[in-house]
Amino acid sequence: MPALYADYQLTQVPSQWWYKGREVDVVAPTDESTLIAGEAKFTNTPLGYDVLADLEDDVEHIDWTPTGSGEPTYEFALFSRSGFKRSVEEAADERDDLRLFDLSDIVGVLEGKADQ
Repeated sequence: MPALYADYQLTQVPSQWWYKGREVDVVAPTDESTLIAGEAKFTNTPLGYDVLADLEDDVEHIDWTPTGSGEPTYEFALFSRSGFKRSVEEAADERDDLRLFDLSDIVGVLEGKADQ
């Protein structure tokens, strides 16, 4: 995850979060006021907009305050084995707070770490 978000300094190792039936696969606080939140789906079908909508709803329930206090901002990351539906790709093209990662992105990061 840190290699995918090199423009942020993470303050904790990315982890999962769950509370009262809500779950976020990846939660990574930064040293700024940003919380990176992501969902990973290992399905045979492209990831749809419903996954993004659920993620956006779930992060509102995460109890996290940035180090300097104030309101957090969010970066959203979607990880998909089988790509993304057009609606999700269009959302990513229009938004600065959403990044999409497919299997080749993850493998590339892992192979890069093996070379180091």
